Amino acid sequence: MALFGKKKKEETAHETERLDSEMRDELSKAYDELISGEAKTDEAEDAPKENTVDAADFENEVFKAKIRKFKEAKTQETLIDVIQLLAGRKFLLPSVSNMKNPFENRNGRQVLKKGAVLNPALLTSQDKKTYLPIFTDNDAMKQKSPSGVVLQFNFEQCVGIVYNKKNPVQAIVINPFTENFILSEELLKQVFKEVDKQAENKNA
Repeated sequence: MALFGKKKKEETAHETERLDSEMRDELSKAYDELISGEAKTDEAEDAPKENTVDAADFENEVFKAKIRKFKEAKTQETLIDVIQLLAGRKFLLPSVSNMKNPFENRNGRQVLKKGAVLNPALLTSQDKKTYLPIFTDNDAMKQKSPSGVVLQFNFEQCVGIVYNKKNPVQAIVINPFTENFILSEELLKQVFKEVDKQAENKNA
């Protein structure tokens, strides 16, 4: 994997440290409430004020609104509101290739060249920590994907990338240039325990 851009906000490292220290217990409680079915939801309060036609756009706006609410008031309730929307959610990932130009024209179609590989791009902070940047939509990306290709993974696949010991990734950052919501590997393992077990089996 390679690096994606250099326009990372300085608050990335500090935000991770705060989440590690302040939210560890709350994430564990949130997970327990989710699997027990006792978690409370807040459906209408965080809905965007503007009407949107596209259902996916509307859901993204609701999701981003919940992230912003969590960053304003870091409580167990606001954290659960975000976590509940992560499972199965699809995200966009910029990618890098092992070739400068990984595509070729074949019968009028652009296809990957033989041997070309696309991998999710990564971000590094000033303290040299490596993050997997994932985005809710194209507008949130701000920058063009280095390879010209945007990948689409569900959240569990993104978590699996962090758990894979072959990847130098310490955390996931959602919309790093806007909402900048960070989930470290330690916190992810407390919430998405089943994904962690699957990763351990693959790495064994």
